[in-house]
Amino acid sequence: MIASMSEPDSTSAPATNEPGVLGSLPKTRPQRPSARRQAARSKAARSKAAAKVEPPRAPRQGFEAESEVQPGKTVQPPGSAELAASVVELMGELAQSGLTSTGKLLKDALARLSRS
Repeated sequence: MIASMSEPDSTSAPATNEPGVLGSLPKTRPQRPSARRQAARSKAARSKAAAKVEPPRAPRQGFEAESEVQPGKTVQPPGSAELAASVVELMGELAQSGLTSTGKLLKDALARLSRS
């Protein structure tokens, strides 16, 4: 029961010349898209272009904006008076936070001593 190559197989579909579902379609794609498809593509392209517009970024902290920079003018480092004022201000803030935390610690310690 070996089937030869020249004999058609009884289990395969019969060969007919009738066109199938795909047989009625053209062999190549149309050269120009339809008006509806062209309108959809142009609408999608416009929405992508609108979505790509990003707001201007804020300048990094500590730097001047490009519109505020004057050509030929350099930024001078702080002088000794400005540095001394900054150091005094920093020391005052540290002293204040130290006194605040010390006050809280003493208050908690006295509260514990009075409970016992």
